[in-house]
Amino acid sequence: MCTNAFNALSPEDQEIVRTAGRNSAELQRTLWLEREKVSMDTVKAGGVKVNTVEEKAPCQEAMAPVYEQFLASNPELADLVKMMQDFE
Repeated sequence: MCTNAFNALSPEDQEIVRTAGRNSAELQRTLWLEREKVSMDTVKAGGVKVNTVEEKAPCQEAMAPVYEQFLASNPELADLVKMMQDFE
């Protein structure tokens, strides 16, 4: 929703829109996780061996120079890179 249209709403309607947005985001996350599980089960059932990384620190350390070089050219993406690095 554009800012002008949102600002034209009454405070009550603005809260309704905010609540709907939060509810929508929560539902989307739930649906995404469910779909991700179904997709992973399908991949595994197809015979693919899926590797998981238990200890991420060595990989993160090895990637540090890559991130530094990338951020030197794209400093505006620092928050996104941090979010990716912090993801569990």
